[in-house]
Amino acid sequence: MQDKLILYILSKLNKYGHEKLPLHIIKEKQSYVVGHKRKAWKSDKEYLDEDCKIVYVKSKNLWKLYWKRADLKWHLYESYEDLDDLLEEVRTDPNGCFWG
Repeated sequence: MQDKLILYILSKLNKYGHEKLPLHIIKEKQSYVVGHKRKAWKSDKEYLDEDCKIVYVKSKNLWKLYWKRADLKWHLYESYEDLDDLLEEVRTDPNGCFWG
């Protein structure tokens, strides 16, 4: 069964999925990586084109949002007290960091 948080995130960001390029979320320890599944150029091997990473820091009761820069490393975008505020930032993407 999928994690309830994954289903919640998908429900908030669902319009960014496409029938040929579906939105996927992978849970990695305490973080969630959001991206689109794609096929490699010269093979049928699939990979996740990572758009953002969401991390919950329980000790501080904060949600941290990360984006992947040109150096292919995760960088802190901002911290949020509310998950809905974080997801709204990802959805609207005012700086073009997540959806291009």
